[in-house]
Amino acid sequence: MEYNSKTIKNYEDFKPQLESIGRYGYFFITAMVMIIAWGTYALYTQLSKGQVVTGMRDYVIWGIYDANFIFFIGISYAGALISGILHLMRVEWRHPILRMAETITVVSTMIGPSYIFLSMGRLERVWHILVYGRIQSPIVWDVFAISTYLIGSFIFLYLACVRDLAFMRDHPVGVAKWRNSIYKFMSANYRDTPKQRELLNQLIDLISIVIIPLAILVHSVLAWIFGMTLRPGWHSTIFAPYFVLAAIYSGTGVLIIVMFVFRKIYHLEAHITKNHFTYLGILLMILGALYGYFTFSEYLTNWYGSVKWDMEVLYRLFDTSTYWWWFFFSAFIGVLLPIILIAMPRFRSIKTIVFAATIAVTALWVKRYLIIIPTLETPLLPLHDIRPEFASYSPSWVEWSLTAMGIAIWLLLFFLFSKFLPIIPVVRVNSADERDYFKLRKLAKERILRRMIKKTRKDKSVVAGILILLILASSLVCRAGDPVRSRLKLEFLNKSGTRILTAKLTSKKDDQTIPLEGMQVSFFIQGGKDKALLGKGSTDEAGKATFTLPGKLDAPRNKEGKYSYSATFEGNKEYEPSESSAEIRDVFMKITFEQKDSAKLIRLFAAEINQKGDSIPVDGSTALFYVPRTFSLLKIGEQPVKAGNAELDFPVTLPGDSLGNLTIVAKFEDNDNYGSAEVSENMAWGKPLPPMMVIKRGLGDTNAPLWMVYTLIVLLSLVWFHFTYAIFTIFRIRYLGNKALKEEQS
Repeated sequence: MEYNSKTIKNYEDFKPQLESIGRYGYFFITAMVMIIAWGTYALYTQLSKGQVVTGMRDYVIWGIYDANFIFFIGISYAGALISGILHLMRVEWRHPILRMAETITVVSTMIGPSYIFLSMGRLERVWHILVYGRIQSPIVWDVFAISTYLIGSFIFLYLACVRDLAFMRDHPVGVAKWRNSIYKFMSANYRDTPKQRELLNQLIDLISIVIIPLAILVHSVLAWIFGMTLRPGWHSTIFAPYFVLAAIYSGTGVLIIVMFVFRKIYHLEAHITKNHFTYLGILLMILGALYGYFTFSEYLTNWYGSVKWDMEVLYRLFDTSTYWWWFFFSAFIGVLLPIILIAMPRFRSIKTIVFAATIAVTALWVKRYLIIIPTLETPLLPLHDIRPEFASYSPSWVEWSLTAMGIAIWLLLFFLFSKFLPIIPVVRVNSADERDYFKLRKLAKERILRRMIKKTRKDKSVVAGILILLILASSLVCRAGDPVRSRLKLEFLNKSGTRILTAKLTSKKDDQTIPLEGMQVSFFIQGGKDKALLGKGSTDEAGKATFTLPGKLDAPRNKEGKYSYSATFEGNKEYEPSESSAEIRDVFMKITFEQKDSAKLIRLFAAEINQKGDSIPVDGSTALFYVPRTFSLLKIGEQPVKAGNAELDFPVTLPGDSLGNLTIVAKFEDNDNYGSAEVSENMAWGKPLPPMMVIKRGLGDTNAPLWMVYTLIVLLSLVWFHFTYAIFTIFRIRYLGNKALKEEQS
């Protein structure tokens, strides 16, 4: 192959960067490897100890892992859209940034889905998605769509690099001879023959056309996972276009930052000029305005509608003690500040554009966090008897470490790719574009040379790097400490005459309450001056050990007529001993029902059982009445107990089963005298439910609409047809190259 002088000159500019890494390059690689090593330790901790080391719990089942997943997938789509659109529109200034955008797409798509695996508790069952996954589920759609998109992104990047790979094959680098073998294999024997050139141009145009709607489709599918969930904050028709627009907005910001970094590192001022930053900055400003409009429209609609549960999410976002500052940064600062900085020409410099892009990218990550966490912290059903850390979310050091690990891998892969191929294409094909572009480069080079004559280059400071190393080194230092303090809480439950002692053993770690599993707890009752051992139990994964008391206790009571129970944890090398006690009176409870005409009454009789076995009516306590629902108890009222009796009017509109059957539960909750005591009875006063209608449209239903399934299959089949054609054509290009080489040799 013959190359023009401009291509040779481009290669000469990049050859030193391809053949050497440099002192700062090795320092960067070392820092990234250390972060990855620390993240690997965090991953081992999570895999060995389970999800309990994260901040995710029963209610907040997703965390920053899922925010990272949406963020990385979002910027990958933006890279595909920007590179595809700029290529198809033949924008003159596109060449220096195309490969960066395409590389952002591939690297981000590789890293993003890995965070989904981190949020799953049973990784050994991942293969069940392929074997047992139902095509009706949007989650399965997302798996196939992202896999298809990743393969398409690889093909797109590879096709755009074929000419440079062929050039590198013919002009091998001076180090690492194995690299030349890779260049030779991956160049597909491209010789720039007329037929090869025609086929390659057709392929790049074809994949550009395919990758744009594919990127929109894939991010829409990701948005539907949220939008098709009947949950406040998620169930919205605007989510699909909102996600696509936010992805392009954040991806444009990442591309601007990447351009700035490589411009500084590799001294690409002659290739990446201020015009590139200005054009992308204006695009960022327009996208920011559209994103701000979508954000305003989403929250205005929910606020004006004033639906109870939507308002609960909004109250949490607007509460200064929870998420107000996060929301203010993502919805106001992250939108208005980039627009102001870029819209005003006097502020529109390279550094201000990069600063605006950094603000936009950070705000979009915060927005992804706010989409997930506040909604999960606002359940549709009231929470009863739950610890605060189970209802709220706080990321642990494991999650932050794995987040840093993903960013480090992203940066390292990007850096290594720039050492394998020039980060800016060196071979150009459009002569008209070349003339305009090289005029731009010539002017930029003249300005750079004038500045370089006036000032000398100064050594870069490594203070920041030293600080990073010190922080990482200190994090790796582990020392043995004193036993951690443990906390034991004893609870008593009298359930329809069955008396149960429950001891909950916990400890504090990283400001989180951690249950202690597999610990031995002893249960006692005070028998005169000495304690009598009732039994022992081992704590389960929730840190609970239970003991069921016998029907009759041969133990004296104290002066107040109470039994004195206690639980003891002896401690071990890791945890200090702890103890808890409770003084409880025996109580008898019974529910009866009375109906006179249209009036329906629930009656509760409650009496203490003294040492002699006599009944003494309870007086002065409050009884609470519940009806069991699907996930918890629904409170229907509370009444004071006077002379052993409490009455409650039955709510006649309360639904039961198809026959009207209901269970009524009466309880004393955390009572000073009786602990927790409850009794339940069944009756048929509920409102019978009508027969359930099966609506054949639920995406989680086995009867999901077939037209949606067929549409997805047809779309993905069309995409895979084009991918197959592209791979076949690559082999055809290789064959034509072999044929041309034999003709030259003969």
